[in-house]
Amino acid sequence: MNLLKIERKKLVKIISIEILVCVITSALIGIGLLFKLFEGSDVLGRIMLSLLTLFIAGLFLLNSINAISSGNKIGVFSACMIVFSAVLFLLLIWLVDVLGSFYTPFIYIVVIVSMISILLNLIIGNYIALGTSLLAIQSIFYVCFAYVQLVLSFVILGNSALINVWQVFVLACILVLTFYVVLKVKQKNIAQNEVENIVK
Repeated sequence: MNLLKIERKKLVKIISIEILVCVITSALIGIGLLFKLFEGSDVLGRIMLSLLTLFIAGLFLLNSINAISSGNKIGVFSACMIVFSAVLFLLLIWLVDVLGSFYTPFIYIVVIVSMISILLNLIIGNYIALGTSLLAIQSIFYVCFAYVQLVLSFVILGNSALINVWQVFVLACILVLTFYVVLKVKQKNIAQNEVENIVK
């Protein structure tokens, strides 16, 4: 048990440092561009996108910490999928000029893999932390999140058909944000209760 706690702390520290480095570097580049300390370039734009990719991947990996530290195979798989998605995005960013005719199918692959990875990451992370608690809210959250993902993916791929009824999209976004906060608060309460029980 203590070993798992130590490993969990190490994982959190490593991922947190990665996120912090990405944020600070992006901020420095942004300040440099704002005050015209250096001019924007294609390479600089790719660096910014790469940092954003690593930042987002880091946030989702933090969601997988419990699964990784407990050795949950499905959770570890979902974390690996997040890493794989980030690698695909980095390849897309830096190899866009050499992909040629393979660019379109490759971006489809990247978007589909990323959608599945993120949704799986959230489901596994919540299941490990909450179990069947607030199952109805979890289910609605996943459905709305999948819909938001689908709409954004269609837009990225150049098809805005699903966003014609924008009110539905906005409602889905509001529900996703609201239920995300509710689930995180519930996770925190469960974690606090577990700590109090251990202390007792």
